[in-house]
Amino acid sequence: MAETCNMLSYGRGPEIELLNRSTGEQLEATARRWPDGLALVSRHQNRRFTWAELLDTADRLACGLHSLGLESGDRVGVWALNCYEWVLLHLGCARAGIVLVSVNPAYRSHELAFVLRKSGMRAIFLRERDERTRYLEILNQVRAGSDLAGVICFDTADWDRLLTQRSSSGANVSVDDVTNIQYTSGTT
Repeated sequence: MAETCNMLSYGRGPEIELLNRSTGEQLEATARRWPDGLALVSRHQNRRFTWAELLDTADRLACGLHSLGLESGDRVGVWALNCYEWVLLHLGCARAGIVLVSVNPAYRSHELAFVLRKSGMRAIFLRERDERTRYLEILNQVRAGSDLAGVICFDTADWDRLLTQRSSSGANVSVDDVTNIQYTSGTT
């Protein structure tokens, strides 16, 4: 008979204790300690963020996510290649208590349909297309019957509007809250 574990995850190793902080709390602590330190570089997008800028942007995005009606525990997808917006969304979700559902950018329609239905995501963020994939077109083919209420493309006014929010996100995030659901190619 298989053993089960009631914990979401656990760590082993005597050398270094696990931090008892959520991702959002750790971002805030790091931004306080090194506000002007370089935190994120996206060379192909020619963008750089300091820790203070990263925290500020994540907090504005957390407020923007709440302004869409998303609440702590809701699931939001990201379906994109590596880009700074992916990191911002991850941190904004972490600050808002929203679970980020990372969708493998190599997925095609049948795989995306499975993730949409299985994860229960309420919104998804993506690029409309890249040189090989028309993400928005594929999404529109399979989104019927899902819980998906919002679709936001990076590099649009909708994305920019989310980054203008300034009120408190009001999220009370625990270190034990789920922060990410990772869909992969099946090798992990």
